[in-house]
Amino acid sequence: MILRFETDRLILRPFEESDAPYLFELNDDEEVMRYTGDIPFKDVEDARKFAIDYSNNPQGQIRKYHMGRLAVIRKEDDVFIGWTGLKYHIDGDFVDTGYRFMKKYWGKGYATESTRRVLQHAFEDHHLKVVEAHIHEHNYGSQKVAQRLKMKLDHRFLWSGVKPARCYKITNDEFRNS
Repeated sequence: MILRFETDRLILRPFEESDAPYLFELNDDEEVMRYTGDIPFKDVEDARKFAIDYSNNPQGQIRKYHMGRLAVIRKEDDVFIGWTGLKYHIDGDFVDTGYRFMKKYWGKGYATESTRRVLQHAFEDHHLKVVEAHIHEHNYGSQKVAQRLKMKLDHRFLWSGVKPARCYKITNDEFRNS
């Protein structure tokens, strides 16, 4: 299975080594990272190693499960604007969808558009019954994206035991009927 998808405005594809400066820039923005709990890459080389390993690791999401986080490239100018994708969590036996975009591309519908295509992949190619989105309680922008995708609030929880979060879900039937 080739993990390359298109929407009207976007190309979704595995990370490439050339994405490293953009991944570094993305994760170096405090506002982008505010609700993620992730730490920034220490330098571009660290981001380069991540990009190579993420797409090529035989035990990684892409090779092992044929899903994962994908670079989002804007078709009109071939610019890296962020990432989106699915992630299988073996410890809880569930799949979530997530995304992260550079701040200058917020509010343009890219998160909704790319995540809709990722959900299509989840339900059509993997025949999943449900996909989750775990969103920080105060990340209102991401909550709006989940709601635009017809995901429903399922429950609240403490992310990593400390951060208040919401679990949104959508079933295969709900997605097909949206």
